[in-house]
Amino acid sequence: MKPITESEVSQDEILPQISGDVIGDTAYSERFVLKLMMKFAELDVLKDVLQEKSFEEDLCTLWDMTAERDVVQFLQKHKILNLFNYALPDIDSSRTLEIIVGIIANMCCQKEVVEDLLEKKDFLTSLLDYISHEDSLLLIQVLRLVSASLFLADDGVVQTWMDLLASVGFPDALYFILKNSSHKNLLINAMENLNTVCSYCNTEKYRAKFFTMFVKKEAIESLSAAVVELTITQPDICEKDELERILVISLEITLNLIGFDQSLSIYSESKEALIPMIEFILKYYNNKIVNQKEIDIDLADVIDSTVTIVSTVDLSALCSMDKFFDNTFSIWLALQVTMKTELNGSSDFEDQDKEQLSAFTKKIESPLCTLMCKYMEKCSEDNLKKVLDTIGTNLDDILKVVTVEVREVVSKRTHDFKNRIENHVDS
Repeated sequence: MKPITESEVSQDEILPQISGDVIGDTAYSERFVLKLMMKFAELDVLKDVLQEKSFEEDLCTLWDMTAERDVVQFLQKHKILNLFNYALPDIDSSRTLEIIVGIIANMCCQKEVVEDLLEKKDFLTSLLDYISHEDSLLLIQVLRLVSASLFLADDGVVQTWMDLLASVGFPDALYFILKNSSHKNLLINAMENLNTVCSYCNTEKYRAKFFTMFVKKEAIESLSAAVVELTITQPDICEKDELERILVISLEITLNLIGFDQSLSIYSESKEALIPMIEFILKYYNNKIVNQKEIDIDLADVIDSTVTIVSTVDLSALCSMDKFFDNTFSIWLALQVTMKTELNGSSDFEDQDKEQLSAFTKKIESPLCTLMCKYMEKCSEDNLKKVLDTIGTNLDDILKVVTVEVREVVSKRTHDFKNRIENHVDS
């Protein structure tokens, strides 16, 4: 890193005449901020200042203040990024680093800050390099900084961000976090970050670069490990909204990772790691629909995504019925029963508008049936027998709402299977 010179952060520059003492339209004090900034310019006493509890408290106050655009503009005007760059080599406290990176992450919600930061590549690289740090709270702020910056980055600079991320080994560090951490907020931020990376880097223009950097064998294993940690290992750690967000983005990330011609070969030995993740997702929504009687409009997208994943990496041959067929059939059957009771003027879904319930059922029926059929296409014959015993006379109803191609494949397999069973009995 090439630090700026002391002349660039002189007292005359950052402590001008103050007329009034508020920042923009806020109630925050200019003098408070400028005095705090001055301390980063005085390297001869900075290490002593860092030991003061009051300094940490003031820095945290500034961190909170950066939620205001006027404060961010004020900090930009007085070149706080230069000050942080100047002082960074003398700071070894994880807590102080967490706060500084957190302040910068907040500031990166303003596009001009992201652009300014990109011009300071040595400084930015130093910040990104903390992705390999062992402190969970510091890691969260690094992830926030990257996510916020990519969200505002123009398409033309995404390549620059990807090059910077590659230079600090960001993908490997991110997958290490997902696979090994048990820290709730770190895992959630890591998943959100990977989802953001997928959204802004896995585009037609940067697809090849994204593939090289992020489509690795350990990606699926790491993602699944994070989901399992947040849902099964620590079952009560997430609030409902957090949990449902985790489930949705885990599928979105998976779709990005398996969407390449080489994905099947890359994940041939690790694809089984997806099974507990998908099993939990379907079990969760089965409980929500069947037991809690709650409609969830996201379920159609969840099932569509699951169909694509199951089909692409060919999971059906690896799974027993309980992994995803049973829960899918349970949801479908519950909705069929519900619609029949609606016709009779009663329903367990008392809080739902009848038209809404009908629209939801029609929207979700085909994806549910398709997922069941995808299982019947490739599951073992033992499992196929169990499926047919379970669904009984419902097979025709399931087949009538899927595509012709899927219907023909499943109809042929089930017909041939039944014939073999009958012939074996007759013989």
